[in-house]
Amino acid sequence: MVGRVILVTGAATGIGRAAALRFARGKSKLVLADRDSDRGKALRDEINGAGGTATFIEAHLHKKISVHNVVAEALDTYGAIHVLANCSTFFHPSPLMESTEEDYDKVFDLNVRSTFLLNRAVAKEIIKQSGATSDGGVDTAKSSAIVNVISNEAVTASADHALFAATQGAIMQLTKAVALTLSPYGARANAVGVSAIKSEIDDVELTSREMRQDVIDSTPLARRGEPEEAAAAVYFLCQPDASFITGQTIFVDGGQMAQYRRPTPSKD
Repeated sequence: MVGRVILVTGAATGIGRAAALRFARGKSKLVLADRDSDRGKALRDEINGAGGTATFIEAHLHKKISVHNVVAEALDTYGAIHVLANCSTFFHPSPLMESTEEDYDKVFDLNVRSTFLLNRAVAKEIIKQSGATSDGGVDTAKSSAIVNVISNEAVTASADHALFAATQGAIMQLTKAVALTLSPYGARANAVGVSAIKSEIDDVELTSREMRQDVIDSTPLARRGEPEEAAAAVYFLCQPDASFITGQTIFVDGGQMAQYRRPTPSKD
């Protein structure tokens, strides 16, 4: 919807960058947040140079003051905040028996704590902006939405990703609670679960052509997805066409969640 204020976290790279560009094409006003200041500012300049509207703020979202500053940037610049596209994810491959308490604190801080702080802060503004709810509040904030990008490991798990998987499951459940909190006002909250999407996480894990081919071989659609394909789901969940979808997780994973074993093509 034209003119809405969209906060995109993790905006400098990957799905966050693709989502920001998609919202920019829809004539939204963007607040871009990321730890990577150089790439975040470059994206801001790219959007503004193409006729869009964007501002950037460097953010470390597991810190309350940083979340406060991000929301303040939106309010000071545009006077409102309507949508949160939370695309910031910290991936940490850590087998259970090798994980330390320090690992636990770091992974939960950067994933769960940051999501909690962001969702709570944006939900507070959405509710405040909805105004009086004398009719029960239904539809007063219908154009507002929160989308959290998570991994398929919210449902599946790997022994090598014990802590990361735990944080993804926590975020999926938190998203449901956010959805129920916003529902009296007509606003919505959903998650997009991703796997086999080309991203910086791949750069950490898929260090060889053989490892990347293994992902392709285990994906029913027999390829890796593009960040833009995941961003399309984020964008859809924030649009009027998704106005009756809340508390859900849409998986963009080439069919990985659906399969028991990889089907083989028929020879007939």
